[in-house]
Amino acid sequence: MIAEVKPSSPKVGALLGAMSIAEIAQAYARAGAACLSVTTGTWHAGSIDMIADLAETGLPVLRKDFIVSNRHLKDSLDAGASAVLLTCALLRTKDVMRLAERALELGLTPFVEAATAAELDGLDLPAGAILAINNRNIRVRETDDGGVAHSLALYPKARALHAGLLVSASGFLFPGDAARARHCGFDGILVGTALLSGPQSPERMARAFMDAIALDHPVADAAGPR
Repeated sequence: MIAEVKPSSPKVGALLGAMSIAEIAQAYARAGAACLSVTTGTWHAGSIDMIADLAETGLPVLRKDFIVSNRHLKDSLDAGASAVLLTCALLRTKDVMRLAERALELGLTPFVEAATAAELDGLDLPAGAILAINNRNIRVRETDDGGVAHSLALYPKARALHAGLLVSASGFLFPGDAARARHCGFDGILVGTALLSGPQSPERMARAFMDAIALDHPVADAAGPR
């Protein structure tokens, strides 16, 4: 699981409450998240400076922002990121692949995000890249409900295109939704708003999602807290 920290959601509003970025990052680390993600763009009231708080956990950190240039890659590396988001909706396919190659040269993992079948067309990502299916629509500023069904529908095409890690990203409401993605064949999930706006603390919510995506956990029993 990639556990995401974001100060605000365009759909839900403010998310941090009384907790700091660093406190939430440490809570996710205690819950066993494999990687942390942070939204540094203005949509989510973020800042590139937040990367350092997540990096203090020792876990790899994904910078989620509109990365469109080599300078953005270098800034992300200098700030302490381990991976960077490359969004197919914003970039031409050839530029996605060019930036993915450059990211790898710098020691960054390219996290390439597609949201439609058309955005998957022509992708030929280098070894070491991660392909993610975004369950939300950035064209409406991610104010839609999203839903794991979107990832499930695109999984066969995504898997046929990419032999590397495949992630279902965003739009999860309950741990059971994440279990559906994992049992479909996704290697991982990225969850943000659900961890920060759920009925329990971010750490307990993260643990519930982690339990749900364990491969020996039956999907029918993976609903977790609601």
